[in-house]
Amino acid sequence: MKRIEDVCVVVQARLGSERVPGKMLRDFAGTTLVDLLLTKLQKSKVIPSENIYCSLYEEELKDVARKYNVNIFNRSEESANSEGDPLTEIYEWHDRLPYKYVVLISACNPLLTIETIDSFVESFVLSDNCDQRDKWPPLYETVEPDTVISPSV
Repeated sequence: MKRIEDVCVVVQARLGSERVPGKMLRDFAGTTLVDLLLTKLQKSKVIPSENIYCSLYEEELKDVARKYNVNIFNRSEESANSEGDPLTEIYEWHDRLPYKYVVLISACNPLLTIETIDSFVESFVLSDNCDQRDKWPPLYETVEPDTVISPSV
């Protein structure tokens, strides 16, 4: 069994989508995809609010995250513009956050409910199994001091 204190949730978003540029901040039923997911995460009965991070590059997205008082991981321009090769470029927060386990949630799925998210996280914490990714070698040797911004800053 794992401890919830060892699990964080990362919402990674960018505005540079090639198929639908700016989709994270476009109007979606009177809100945006990012607002929708962060509102849901605030209602979590399982995930401590201090364990929620947004991995963001663009200031417009960081402004949205600040409204919800979540941690911000300062994503690099290379990561925000990457199409996934190599994966270490997209997931540059791996090994830079002070958690043993990370649950990555996409804001591109507006039908995902907080009950489903909570159920998954709770099941993961109670399980003895882990994804093999927790056995990856470290991708970075050090954490740069300005990489993570706490909401209290």
